[in-house]
Amino acid sequence: MSRSIKFYRPSPAVFAVSITGGRCELNCPHCEGRYLESMERATMPPDVIRAFDKAKSEGASCVLISGGFTRRGRLPVDGMVDAIREGKERTGLKVEVHSGVIEDATISALARAGVDAILIDVIGDDLTIREYLGGRWSVADYRRAMASARASSMRLLAPHVLIGVDRGKIRGEHHAVDIISEARPDSCAMLVLTDGASAPDEAEAEKVMEYARDRLDCHLTLGCMHGRGAERQKYERIAVNLGYDGIANPSQETERAAVAAGIEVVWKDGCCVFP
Repeated sequence: MSRSIKFYRPSPAVFAVSITGGRCELNCPHCEGRYLESMERATMPPDVIRAFDKAKSEGASCVLISGGFTRRGRLPVDGMVDAIREGKERTGLKVEVHSGVIEDATISALARAGVDAILIDVIGDDLTIREYLGGRWSVADYRRAMASARASSMRLLAPHVLIGVDRGKIRGEHHAVDIISEARPDSCAMLVLTDGASAPDEAEAEKVMEYARDRLDCHLTLGCMHGRGAERQKYERIAVNLGYDGIANPSQETERAAVAAGIEVVWKDGCCVFP
């Protein structure tokens, strides 16, 4: 049977919105709020509705609702649910929420508002949560949040695994994959955090990627964050060789290698969590 792989172009199809502006209580060392800088700032409900209109006018097909997290590991999205509903009804765009471990009632409200996908970065080690992220939640909260999303009418549960999140150490990643497997997600994206001296050992990162492919019976992708240049290409080759279903923003070299290997390449505009 011939094999295919999806290559995703998130920009400009995905319009990212920060509902906290540049503010984040965690301010984790690998981000320090940098990823919020490129997002549309929408800190009040009317701003969120206007962001949907702007996304539509700029040709986007999906709105990502994100922002900084609280110390309890949650995106403070409760006061924005009605605005998200109105924005979706006005524009018809897909909506995904980068939620963290929000309350079950909030997950249900987002599902009723028409949110298509919930994205949860799963950390599989309590020590990493407390000492590296400075968080006041636990691994058990991921189980609870994913189970709640799975039980809701949400179209997609799409957790993410951050490989090397704790200064490049591989500590809770395999456990994160196990927890995700228990939740029976629709999609999962693997991210490799490779900034500076905190990059994970490549061989160890590959083991996590391989473990995820073995354990997860879902749409599995290599997400947007996986390094730069030659380093980025290495992780893309690993994903292709392991039989991943998709890669976000792959290099031309990876496309050529896939085609040379007889793999059909299918390009899609949008977020890699959508099969």
